[in-house]
Amino acid sequence: MPVSPHEYSFKEYEIKHEQETIRFYIHTPRFSPAKSTFIFLQGSGAVPLCIENNDGHHRLTFSLHTNPQIIQNFNFIIISKVGFTFSGHQEAEVPEEYHQKTSLAYRVFQVDAVLQYILSNQLISNKHIIVCGHSEGSDVAAKLATINKDISHLVFLSGDGASQFFEYFLYIRKRIERGELAFREGQYEIEVLTKQFAEIMQNPASTSKFWQGHTYLRWATFTEPALKNLLQLNIPIFMAMGSKDKVVHAEGFDLIVSEFLFNKKTNLHHQIYEGADHGFKEKSDTGTSIDHIPPLIADIVTWFNQTLVSS
Repeated sequence: MPVSPHEYSFKEYEIKHEQETIRFYIHTPRFSPAKSTFIFLQGSGAVPLCIENNDGHHRLTFSLHTNPQIIQNFNFIIISKVGFTFSGHQEAEVPEEYHQKTSLAYRVFQVDAVLQYILSNQLISNKHIIVCGHSEGSDVAAKLATINKDISHLVFLSGDGASQFFEYFLYIRKRIERGELAFREGQYEIEVLTKQFAEIMQNPASTSKFWQGHTYLRWATFTEPALKNLLQLNIPIFMAMGSKDKVVHAEGFDLIVSEFLFNKKTNLHHQIYEGADHGFKEKSDTGTSIDHIPPLIADIVTWFNQTLVSS
């Protein structure tokens, strides 16, 4: 049975735009048009916002909306991936529409449409709007902020300044450096990847060719370096990652910091959370998980309030 957004205290909205349907959800507890807005953009993955299993149980694929500081300070908004309704079974096939449309430009279009909708329909009156992207969502947030001037603040989580292709090269270089791969073996893997990436870029609009579960269209568009977009922004930016992140590399984080310094830009706040992984969790020696999200949210709220005072 599909799960209703109301079961998780969300109100659903639909935007019909020519042949497109964009679904977004506002968390209703303590909602007020006068509060600031927090739009969360998830990372990659063809999944609904709520996943159902064979036992009839279900769970959300995000959790920031439950944080007390988010509830107190912001109206929380999240957007479904294209082709998905709010919930879906874990074994359901990926909608064809997802593969046909998922790209950097399409995800930017989705969020831009939601922002235009909530403002034109006066769902919110406070002009302070944070767009927070995690992983792939950070690329979307950075690109979107160069286009939509209603965004007042950007939160860039577990993202990278370099091309996603560079991440794969760097991963192999580090394995060579650690002695996990012989140089020739690692260099061969890099040459294979180079040919693969060249093929993707020769077929950048293909939705029939796939690599690692994503279409060439998705790969070709999401290889755009976020750094290029971040440097165009003058709004306050909060950037964070975990020190134990195995998905993106700290070198990409440091690249952004160094380029902001070189360009004499002072709108970047950056922070690395010791021990945290890609999702800001940490496994302790006892096997239990340490959650770095509460301090992360506390730091975001503090930064946000400080930017309001200094503006």
